[in-house]
Amino acid sequence: MKVTLTRYTPEPELAIVEAAATCWQSVPREGVLHHIIKAGHWTPLEFATFNFRIEGVSRALTHQLVRKRVGVAFCQESQRRIEYGSRFNYIVPESIRESTVSLAGYKRLMGAILDIYEQLIEGDIPAEDARYVLPNACTATIDMSINYHALLDLCGERLCSRAQWEIRELMECLKAEVEKVSPTLAGYLRPKCYWLGRCPEAKSCWEWEYK
Repeated sequence: MKVTLTRYTPEPELAIVEAAATCWQSVPREGVLHHIIKAGHWTPLEFATFNFRIEGVSRALTHQLVRKRVGVAFCQESQRRIEYGSRFNYIVPESIRESTVSLAGYKRLMGAILDIYEQLIEGDIPAEDARYVLPNACTATIDMSINYHALLDLCGERLCSRAQWEIRELMECLKAEVEKVSPTLAGYLRPKCYWLGRCPEAKSCWEWEYK
């Protein structure tokens, strides 16, 4: 997985604070950012936007990611237009990698899928139809533009320990990229239990991880 922050609002904290100051006809000042985040007045957060290039993630992950629709835009590598030729890259979950029997079967399946895909392409089947055999494990590149309000909300959901491992890893990578330009904003990217003061899930993190 590779995540790169490609564009962002210059001085994102100031952009948020200035927008918040308009609401109260006040002068932008230190402490306002913390106040509006803690109080849940998140509309001014939408004045800071971050663009990311996300590479080497599975289609299973992108299917989850694009379900986030408010405050976010996506452009994803098209399997309809791209012919993968003699190989495609795919993700191997750690649970499968740790099982010798499962890993061997997994690799055999991926090899068989590639053989069939090549046969379809060589048989003049268009890539847009041949792609129907490609698995969720197949890697993809996706660009995401997201405002900070939406990013805060997305991390709240997907940094949770009950989120699937791959999308949780992605959230950590997004947070790390934001930290390069705004450690303060990155510091607020927490799982939802941090903001609620409790776990809202039917099973808590401890129950999920250890029982």
